[in-house]
Amino acid sequence: MYKLPEGGFRFISEEEKSQIDWLKIDLLSDMGYFVECDLSYPEQIHQSTSDFPLCPENIDITFDMLSPFQKICLQKIYGLRSYTQRKLTASFLPRKKM
Repeated sequence: MYKLPEGGFRFISEEEKSQIDWLKIDLLSDMGYFVECDLSYPEQIHQSTSDFPLCPENIDITFDMLSPFQKICLQKIYGLRSYTQRKLTASFLPRKKM
């Protein structure tokens, strides 16, 4: 089981970052890292991860993002022609600053 961080957080310098062998990090050590990065979702893994896309995120779902059926339901049931709702979403969209 992995340890949860408790304190002592700090940003590391570019020099420290360049000295880390990211492929050999001991996941059970007392030292760990948070990494901020941009992610793209290659089409070649869409099929193999379609049941649960990687890296869910909170995004604003807008009317334009809804399917034609969802738009019709919103219009007929609620009389709405616009929609914005923040949701935790697993999608194939690119991610920024994750």
